[in-house]
Amino acid sequence: MSQSQAAALPLFFKRIVGVAAQAHANLRIDRSIGYRFAESAQSVPLGLTEIEAAAQHFPVLFTGGPTPSVVGLLGLREGQNLFVRPDGAWQQDAYLPAYVRSFPFIFVEDSASKALLIGMEPDAAQLRTTSGARLFEDGRPAAPLNEAIAFSKALRESMIAASTFARAIDEAGVLEEEEATINFTAGGSTKIRGFKIVKAEKLAEVDDATFLDWRQMGWLAAIYAHMHSIGRWGRLIEMAAVRPQD
Repeated sequence: MSQSQAAALPLFFKRIVGVAAQAHANLRIDRSIGYRFAESAQSVPLGLTEIEAAAQHFPVLFTGGPTPSVVGLLGLREGQNLFVRPDGAWQQDAYLPAYVRSFPFIFVEDSASKALLIGMEPDAAQLRTTSGARLFEDGRPAAPLNEAIAFSKALRESMIAASTFARAIDEAGVLEEEEATINFTAGGSTKIRGFKIVKAEKLAEVDDATFLDWRQMGWLAAIYAHMHSIGRWGRLIEMAAVRPQD
């Protein structure tokens, strides 16, 4: 991995190494340990295909800046993820983002060949040698690794689609910078800044040709899901109310 790659590691990753049979013949994946690795993630990236599902459980927002991306807001304070319970389990009956599910695996591009390779966070707690399902059998990828490769590939494609979607509607002038002031029932407040949302009045100004193009791209469902998800702020406030220690 190049130095430039190391300087821009994705969320949850401290380093990335390629998954190889020779080096990792005895490695196993144990998903039973839960999601403590995500307990400080106030937001996580979302793929285009999961926006509708995610929007039913937490706000789906766009990051600020010139190149917005799609994220799910999971906490009201920096370093807070309300969906990871104290025992490391994910909040019951709440949507679990694909990015969280995919960890510790991720597709990376080789800086020299530009080929896509399956990488992993080698120090992830889920990777063990004494418990869990083997990644390799007789020197070949076993079912858990093949499943991780397929899932990571699909996630990468969905994330690229989400980036294309976010950039396009931002360039069309539909997104606006916003901030939210959260007043807690137990007292106190906090502000969340640095995100964008779709403004209904701006969406209404989109010309018919562009709107039709967005419909053909399958983007309208994602736009409306995002807009409806803004009502999920209340759920986060309710969840925060029973976790004042956060």
